[in-house]
Amino acid sequence: MKTTILIAQSYGQADVLEYLTQELPPLAKGMARIEVKVSGINPIDARRMTGEFRHAPLPQAFGTEFAGVIAEIAEDSGKWSVGDEVLGSGASFTHATIIDVPVENLVAKPQNLAWEVAGSLAGASQTAMTILDEIGDVNSLLIQGASGGVGSIAVQLAKERGIEVVATASARNQDYLKSLGAIPVVYGQGLIDRLKEVHPKPFDASIDMSGTEDATQAALASVKPDGIIGTIAGKKVSSPRVQAMWVKRNVNNLKYVVDRVADGRFKWEIDDVYSFDRAAEAYENILKGHTRGKSVLIF
Repeated sequence: MKTTILIAQSYGQADVLEYLTQELPPLAKGMARIEVKVSGINPIDARRMTGEFRHAPLPQAFGTEFAGVIAEIAEDSGKWSVGDEVLGSGASFTHATIIDVPVENLVAKPQNLAWEVAGSLAGASQTAMTILDEIGDVNSLLIQGASGGVGSIAVQLAKERGIEVVATASARNQDYLKSLGAIPVVYGQGLIDRLKEVHPKPFDASIDMSGTEDATQAALASVKPDGIIGTIAGKKVSSPRVQAMWVKRNVNNLKYVVDRVADGRFKWEIDDVYSFDRAAEAYENILKGHTRGKSVLIF
């Protein structure tokens, strides 16, 4: 069986992306071979392409989440069979036509969940759950750059827990954040004053998705002295108060969000759908920011 993988042999803009077709090795124990239907695109993918993040040697492959059909399974797990529709986190990459995934990463795809939605949930869901778990029991939360995938889920998880949420995004995404249950605020110059207008008291905690200095300063000015200030942007920060938060994979946390999206309790938007041969265009647009929900590659 062969797979076609999106790779980059050097760092740069989207013109470094290319496709490699190769024979797959025998399937390893504890793995499932997946025919990918959809794979989500995350900002980290594009930032790895440019070399801002260098987590693996060149050439590098991309993608952390998928939805697809089991084409082969290494052993009888008692749960999964060839032909099952599944979603989850990948192993080393997911932007490919066929991938091998640890069986323990799999979640059954609900029948009523569109492939585009199913393939875009794993990364944002598990990251958002990690954030809420690490922040703990708070009454108020500031989420900056909240209109993307992680922010969208984080807002809804926080509201479900009874937390008052103020969320920042661009002007075009204000109504979207309001529909999720947040008090929306436009980011940019004058942000601190606008936050004080809608939430005069200090926030218990803040989480930033954007990694800008404006977001850092707004959090420092708006969060109580002993409150948690976190970031998932993976960028250098100017204050030791800002804590980096990284996703902790947990299949139960993923299923928790998947169930709520499937039955309509949580909203989820797909910003753009790109065929696999348009991956370069997709990565270019991801680097521009201002995403609402998630963008995906469809196979």
